[in-house]
Amino acid sequence: MERGSCKDFRQKGGDWQNDGSFFTVFHEFISKNVSMPSDLGELIAYVLLLVISWYALIFAFRFLISLVKPVIVVVAAFFVFQFLRTYEFVGLVDLIFTILGLVANLVSSILAKIMDIIARALV
Repeated sequence: MERGSCKDFRQKGGDWQNDGSFFTVFHEFISKNVSMPSDLGELIAYVLLLVISWYALIFAFRFLISLVKPVIVVVAAFFVFQFLRTYEFVGLVDLIFTILGLVANLVSSILAKIMDIIARALV
C-alpha cells in the first residue's frame, strides 16, 4: 500500500472526464453503474403487478358484495312475500308448472342443437 499525502486521496481522472459531452458521460455512467433489467426481470415484474392488481380487484369486489348482499336478501324476501300474497295456491301451482315447462323446452332445444352439431361433425 502506498503512502501519500492527504491531497492524493482522489483517483486520477479518466479520458472521459476531460473530453466528451454531458450525454456521453451520463450514458457511460449509467451503462457501467446501473444494472439494466433483463427480459426475465420484466416478466417477473409484470407477473407481480398482475397478481397484486388481481388481489386488489378481488378484495374490492368482495367488499362491495358484502355491502350489497344484505340489500339483495331483503329485496328478494320482499318480492317473495309480495308474490305469495298476490297469487292464490291454484295460481301458484299453474305458474310453477308453466315455468317448469318453459325451462324444459329451453333445455330440450339446447340439447337438440348440441346433438345436431355432433351429428354434423361425425358425418
